[in-house]
Amino acid sequence: MLICGIDPGLNVTGYGLLAVTQKGLVLKETGYVRTSARDPLPRRLAEIHGTLKRAFTRHRPQALVLEKLYAHYRHPLTASLLGHARGVIAMLAQECAIQYFEYPATRVKKVVTGKGHASKRQVQRMVEHMLGVKAETLGPVDITDAIALAVTHALHEQQRQRMS
Repeated sequence: MLICGIDPGLNVTGYGLLAVTQKGLVLKETGYVRTSARDPLPRRLAEIHGTLKRAFTRHRPQALVLEKLYAHYRHPLTASLLGHARGVIAMLAQECAIQYFEYPATRVKKVVTGKGHASKRQVQRMVEHMLGVKAETLGPVDITDAIALAVTHALHEQQRQRMS
C-alpha cells in the first residue's frame, strides 16, 4: 500500500509518500509547495493542486491522510485559509480516486512518539528514527508532519488488519 500524508497550508503544504512493504515502511518521495502571499488565492490553490496531482500521477497512492482541522477561536481567518487548501486536497483525492482519511494531531503525536502532546521536534526525531532519514534533509517541518500522518495511517491499518 502507498500512503500520502499531507500537512496542508496555504503558505507551505508538505507531503510524504510512504510505502508499506513486507520489510516495513519505505519513504518513496517527499516534497512541498510554497506559495507566495502576494499571489491571488486561486493561483495559490492551483499551485497546491498541480504539484500534488503530479505526485499522485507518478506514484498512484491508495490512501491520502490529512490532519483533522483544529481551529482556535482566536484565529478564525487562519482556519478559513487552511480550509481552502484542505478543500483543494480533498477534491483532488476524489478526482484521483484515492481513499481519504483524517486523524487528530494528538493521535498522530501519540502514535509516533507515545505522547499526545509531543513537540514538533519530538515528532521529527521519531520520524528520523523510524525511517532512517535526517529531518534536515527533508526540508520544511511540514514534510515531517506529513510523514507522521502517513506513518499513523500505516500503523492504524496494520492494527485493523490484525484485528479482523
